[in-house]
Amino acid sequence: MIKGGNADVSKKGNIVTKKKLGKKSYENELMVYKKKLSYTPKLISADDKNRVIKISYECCKTLNKIPKQDRDKYYPKIKELYNRFKRDTGYYLNDLYGGNIIVNEKTGKIILIDFSNLVKTKQERSQRVAPFLKLIGINS
Repeated sequence: MIKGGNADVSKKGNIVTKKKLGKKSYENELMVYKKKLSYTPKLISADDKNRVIKISYECCKTLNKIPKQDRDKYYPKIKELYNRFKRDTGYYLNDLYGGNIIVNEKTGKIILIDFSNLVKTKQERSQRVAPFLKLIGINS
């Protein structure tokens, strides 16, 4: 079992189960997965009563597990996906960092994860995301 913020997260193969999600976190995650964006995990099932979500995504590793010297080649694509997410959903990712970015090093495909803490405006973004945003080329 992996602890993901306030949720319990477990992984079996390519299936990730998120349990004990708070109401707002559950609503945010479900809203994003229902959009079926090509750069987010696929929704397998959702249990509204118990606020449990099952998703599926490819193998691979999080960006923060890739050697530092190899990470910067992914930054332009991450920046593109960050901006695309805002256009596609109307929200800003408020928890974007290397642990919430899945990279397939063979194909170069990037998957964004963890949408429990979305915000509507730049001003609402947490200051802790600012260093990573600056690293990928977003200066605001």
